[in-house]
Amino acid sequence: MTPGGIVDAHLHLWDLASFRYPWLADADSAPLRHDYLVEDWRRDADGVPVAATVHVQAELDHSVDPARETAWLADLAAANGTGGAAVPTVCVGYADLRAPDLDDVLDRHQRYPLFRGIRQQAWYDPESVRADVPRDNLLDDERWVAGLDRLAARGLTFDLQVWPRQLARAADVFACRPDLTVVVEHTGLPGDTDDRAGWRAGLAEFARRVPRSVLKISGLRFVSPGWDVHAMAPVVHEAIDVFGPDRCMFGSNFPVDRLSTGYRALWQTYEAMVGGYSAPERAQLLRETAARVYRTGGTEARGRGR
Repeated sequence: MTPGGIVDAHLHLWDLASFRYPWLADADSAPLRHDYLVEDWRRDADGVPVAATVHVQAELDHSVDPARETAWLADLAAANGTGGAAVPTVCVGYADLRAPDLDDVLDRHQRYPLFRGIRQQAWYDPESVRADVPRDNLLDDERWVAGLDRLAARGLTFDLQVWPRQLARAADVFACRPDLTVVVEHTGLPGDTDDRAGWRAGLAEFARRVPRSVLKISGLRFVSPGWDVHAMAPVVHEAIDVFGPDRCMFGSNFPVDRLSTGYRALWQTYEAMVGGYSAPERAQLLRETAARVYRTGGTEARGRGR
């Protein structure tokens, strides 16, 4: 695999005894309804040269103080390594950007050195029955948009998860915030081939109008639940062509994408799909963009499973 190791830009851990995750009650989430802790990830990642990991909030019950997840992750990191070797290395937490106590919530997150930014899912669908899909359009909520400015003022990042049809509106919002680094998650959710043209156009508009944006290539189960490389590779290549290798990163989305493939096989697939790029470009895609954006520190390969 790539010299110097990879940075996994999208990892989840969860502990069902400590937290409630409403989305895991959905019928299609039943195979994931079990703990996924550091030792589980270590078994999956055994032999993969992971230099650092980025934990992304796992959609805990939003009625609970979201900084509790960050505190839990800080304890895990302290118990499972130090500096760049910690598991997880850094984290992206949750906050409701509309909340009147947003600054207090961010203060509590920022007590922990591994905290880097916020993800609040914005993939709006008023008819959704899924526990993790908002029914209100956050992109048109002035309180939410003002919350983005609070993140920028603190030098925090924002992970954006929206449907392709929302990318043009999202570009309107984020183009006005040149000081905020925004990470477009899950490859912009290209889905099946029916809306691929809309995805391509939305992604290109966002990349052009929001120059401080980066793309996280992850969640490819949306493209191919069976993990068909021939279906996924054209999407990945188009996405990289739009953003450029210096604005793209890769994430495993484990354990969610574990339903389609193993951890080693996932990274082997990623490496094969970027095999035609130069060595410096492959380093950007598989390690350096994520390390820069999330400030993961050292990127040397480390320990068992890394």
